[in-house]
Amino acid sequence: MGLFDFFKNKKVKPDSSAKNTLQDNDQHTLKHEMQLNEKDFNTDKETIAHIVEKMIQEDPFKNYFSGMTKEDMNARSERYYKYSEITTVNVDFTKSKDQGLVIKIEGISLGILSPEKAQTLESHQDNYLLTAFVYVTGGPFMAYDSTKEVVVEDEEPLGLDIFVQFT
Repeated sequence: MGLFDFFKNKKVKPDSSAKNTLQDNDQHTLKHEMQLNEKDFNTDKETIAHIVEKMIQEDPFKNYFSGMTKEDMNARSERYYKYSEITTVNVDFTKSKDQGLVIKIEGISLGILSPEKAQTLESHQDNYLLTAFVYVTGGPFMAYDSTKEVVVEDEEPLGLDIFVQFT
C-alpha cells in the first residue's frame, strides 16, 4: 500500500469547526450598549479628580497629549487633551439594598445610577456578559491658536465617559 492509497482509504470526519465558529461569533455579538458619564451620578468634582488620579496611577502607558508635543502642533492641529488616552476597565456595579445600583471605578464610588438606567443595566446583566470601560474627558489641553500662531495651554473640568456593553 502506497502513501496515496493510505490517504484514499482514510475516513474523513465532518468538520464541526464551522458550527463552533457560529456559536463563538454569537457570543461576541453586541447585544446592548449604553454610555454614562459623571453627570448621571451627580458626583462632586473632588471625587472625579480622585478617580482620575487613581486611573493615571494605574495606567502603565501614560501617553499624555496623545504623544504630541508643542513642536508637533501647527494650524491644522486639533485640541489634544493630556489624559485623553487614560482608560480603565476596573469598573464594578454593585446592588445596594437601600441605595440602588452603585458604580465603583478603580475601587472608588462614583455614585448611584438612576433607577431607569439601573433597571436597563440589570435586565441585560442577568443574560449577557458585561464589559465596561472608562475614559477621562476634559483636563489640561494644548491647542494651536491660528490668530496668534502659537500653542496655547488651558484646562477644562475633568469628566468620565463610561461605556457599558453586553455581549
